[in-house]
Amino acid sequence: MKKVFALIFAAAAFSLSAAVKLPTIFSDHAVLARRAKVPVFGKAAPGEKVTVEFNGQKRTTAAGKDGKWRVDLNLANSPEGPFELKINNLVIKDVLVGEVWLCSGQSNMDLRMPRSEGYAAVKAKPAGSRLRSFNASSRSAATPQFYGPGKWVYADTANIASFSAVAYYFGVKLLKELKTPVGLINNAWGGSPIETWMTIGALKESVPAVLERDADVSKRLKLYPAAVKKYIADRAVWEKANNRQDTPLKYPAANAVWKKSATGRLPGGVVWVRRTVTIPANHKVFTITMPRHKEPFTVWCDGKKIADWPLEKCVRNIYPKFKVPKLAPGKHEFMFRFYNPLNNRTTLHQAVVICQQSFDGVEWEFYQEKAYTGKAAPAPKNPGIPPREFFNGQRVYNGCIAPIAPYALDGVIWYQGESNSRRHNEYAALQRALVKDWRKAFETADLPFYWCQLPNFYYKSKNPADDPSWSYLRAAQTAALDVPHTGQAILIDVGESGDIHPINKVVPGERLAAIALAKVYGKKVPYASPAVTKVVREGSSVRISWNNLYGGLVAAPVPAFYDVVKRQGKKAPLVRNAPNTQLEGFAVCGKDKKWYWADKAVIDKDTVVVSSSKVPEPAAVRYAWQNNPNTNLYNKAGFPAAPFAAILIPQK
Repeated sequence: MKKVFALIFAAAAFSLSAAVKLPTIFSDHAVLARRAKVPVFGKAAPGEKVTVEFNGQKRTTAAGKDGKWRVDLNLANSPEGPFELKINNLVIKDVLVGEVWLCSGQSNMDLRMPRSEGYAAVKAKPAGSRLRSFNASSRSAATPQFYGPGKWVYADTANIASFSAVAYYFGVKLLKELKTPVGLINNAWGGSPIETWMTIGALKESVPAVLERDADVSKRLKLYPAAVKKYIADRAVWEKANNRQDTPLKYPAANAVWKKSATGRLPGGVVWVRRTVTIPANHKVFTITMPRHKEPFTVWCDGKKIADWPLEKCVRNIYPKFKVPKLAPGKHEFMFRFYNPLNNRTTLHQAVVICQQSFDGVEWEFYQEKAYTGKAAPAPKNPGIPPREFFNGQRVYNGCIAPIAPYALDGVIWYQGESNSRRHNEYAALQRALVKDWRKAFETADLPFYWCQLPNFYYKSKNPADDPSWSYLRAAQTAALDVPHTGQAILIDVGESGDIHPINKVVPGERLAAIALAKVYGKKVPYASPAVTKVVREGSSVRISWNNLYGGLVAAPVPAFYDVVKRQGKKAPLVRNAPNTQLEGFAVCGKDKKWYWADKAVIDKDTVVVSSSKVPEPAAVRYAWQNNPNTNLYNKAGFPAAPFAAILIPQK
């Protein structure tokens, strides 16, 4: 009897091990591309027979020695469905056929709908079940992964908050114009540099210096834990020697004096902040996310401490995230207690998100429990922000792209560059390499690849000689357009000076969609910004020719104010650099390389004529060559002119 039981157990174990396994992108509510070659792939026991059935098509194969298997469906003429996708004993339900786009990059692509402008109206009337998103989880790995967490969801009221905002508005535009289902693969990671999204082989071919930096990071990572440990020990000694140890207060007294900060900046020492949050009925998400902090703090809810954020996590520069006990509907008080013996001022400069509600620093009350006075000995040196191991090498490619390739795509939209702005000299080569690498991974030599040029950001400068890194990064993005089947959405008019995450995501999404509709789907729609085609010196003036006019060039009205932080309603007066001419944003220099704002910049038919009374013999010209330039040149279709810098060609 024991032998029979053992045999039965062994057979059951074999059956379990031989079960077909699928990447999570093949799951209920998926969207498959309407293409002639649609790979369906997964794993099984070596040699196991695998049969795939979909809308009358049947394909059979066997798993290889490594357990991998794949079949290709032909869905070029398929109706939209819904259908069932059957793989042996697995049944994937509610599968549509339509257009599938990968939406990737860093935080501005990952930014979800609740942080975008107009979210309330969209939530009240979302696009519906024919627009779907596969929300992949950010994942870093040392080796290429088969399984990547994620799931497909509808664009309905229950799930709209999980959609990438740029991707949503891109998808809505395609859905409306093409009248076919649209699947969006939301696969972005905030703060990620471009190089971690591609393979080591691609980096070797394009910018080998990246691999040298990665090797250096690996060395530093080995030393870093010991450095953090030493710093924490030294800090404890310093705090005791300088009488700055923390003596935690159980709770602020009833007569504590609470104030408000008009700027979100808090005094040094020990400070509490508080606010009331209303939890709606049937709420399901009980978490807190907040900006990184350099000093430790505790989190409180309704008078009870619910979390600690120790010094070690501050040193490691980790974004705080906490679970909140499930709360009944109604009002609840949240508090944070910041302990800062270095007396540095804490700034709630970005939103704290509590149970999916966003609150900025100016919306909090604060109470200073303790102020540290008198001089202290120099504090131990913080070992600094640690190298980001999860972005080292091809780790993000391994964790985010490998689990979905070679899923059939119709194209890619990409919003990234902020993390590479200080290494702009290598960005064009990296962008070209990324496109080539992903086309190989997704087995489509001409895979459309469209990206967002970095928007306007940071302070407004009056100095025409400014040479900021974001301008060079934008120029690098433009340079990479020499790769066939690529495109770029110019966003120089939708950024904010005080927020690297502008809330206007409608314009980026729709401008990307316009490129796709024109270049992929053959729609006769305007899709491009004016770009410089020729720059010629005519005596003391410069004549600039443009393409993509759609009826001509337009000087838009220069606004009286510009956005600082739009979600807070913060604006500032816009001071014109060239108040007496038609167009803002142009600057010229002579052979002495001294830059001056153009005091004449006017539209002349399909060209712009530029000059400065201080530059009798112009040698170079720029437009929108600042982090946050004043600009007002558009084409008649409403697309802003692309930034550029050019050395002049004398008129013959």
